[in-house]
Amino acid sequence: MDEFRQQIDNLLGNSLTIFGEEITVQKFIIFILILAAVLIGAGFLHRWCRRLFNRLRIPQNLQNRLLALLFLIIMIVGTGLAFKISEIDTGFLGDLVHYPLSKLFQPTKKPVETPSTEGEAPTETLEDGDGLTLSRLFYAFVIVFGVFVFSKYLQWVIRRQVLQAFEIERHTQFILLRFIHFTLIIIGVLIALSAVGVSFTSLAIIFGGLSIGIGFGLQNIASNLIAGFILLFERPIKIGDLIEVMELDTFGRVSSINLRSTIITALDEKEIIVPNSQLITESVHNLTHANDLFRLCIQVGVSYSSDVEVVKKVLLETAHEHPEVIKEPSPELPNVTAPFIRFTDFGESSLNFELLAWIPDSTHRFDVASDLHFMIWHKFKEYNITIPFPQRDVHLYSKE
Repeated sequence: MDEFRQQIDNLLGNSLTIFGEEITVQKFIIFILILAAVLIGAGFLHRWCRRLFNRLRIPQNLQNRLLALLFLIIMIVGTGLAFKISEIDTGFLGDLVHYPLSKLFQPTKKPVETPSTEGEAPTETLEDGDGLTLSRLFYAFVIVFGVFVFSKYLQWVIRRQVLQAFEIERHTQFILLRFIHFTLIIIGVLIALSAVGVSFTSLAIIFGGLSIGIGFGLQNIASNLIAGFILLFERPIKIGDLIEVMELDTFGRVSSINLRSTIITALDEKEIIVPNSQLITESVHNLTHANDLFRLCIQVGVSYSSDVEVVKKVLLETAHEHPEVIKEPSPELPNVTAPFIRFTDFGESSLNFELLAWIPDSTHRFDVASDLHFMIWHKFKEYNITIPFPQRDVHLYSKE
């Protein structure tokens, strides 16, 4: 038992040199426990303040914003207390920003006193530090994995407690959370490399070989990565947009934009993974780029014996009876018109018309179009309007 305790004490006493600062495992564990306690306390305080605001009858939007600000204040103060109580010097955070990256490409050195001859003072020289060990690799893995888990949890908390409370657009939320994730991962990797004293000299050679590989065989991956940054920042498509990729015959809503590919959720809930380069180089119909409006075009043909004015009246009545069709234009929607009818052409066996009507939500276009088809069919029966079918004259000749 005493030997086990001694091993635990040795483990807690181990230290990592991060950007020149010695941080023991014990201090790091204390820091994590204090942060966890702060999060639990923030949750209890959040629920208590929510009940208080409900009793004071504060509007819901104002409640969400006040609670988001309260959460941010608690987390900032709590993080400062965690650094203070765990006795971790925050100087390494400033060193992280100003850290010379060229040191990563140099082997680690440690000062060593060399013996001196008589009458001379001892001199200090630099020799290579200790190489990589399994324990150092384990610490590096723990640091990177911990930063990854922390990043995922932090994204979830920021989305729920801050971004949604301030009603920030979904695509902007996605970009902010991605930026936070990649920033934390890069910081975690740098801290892990600094802790284990890895030299990038050999890695630079590997990266040089990878650059040759990119030139010969990884062009598609590189183009998809560049296209991913273009989609994120130029925003030709956004999270939640309803798009149609013409070349792929794909129609659905954008659910995620990653660095290499974009995930589109089809109407039947199938997830379609499309490489980003195809969304940049091929034709894409974005039905909700500026707004969710959509104009339906219902084509119908009637017999030549029909009264065209009655047909026009019936089609307009059908459009005005549907609850989702926009009946009248408004100043807020300058390009939206009331339903109207086009007499398109004189067909071989029918007079062809088009009913054009706007709906506020493009995701309902198939359902509304189906409803209008049903309604037109019943209306035509009511007014004795027939929909003709192509007619052909067949001539029979005898052998004689």
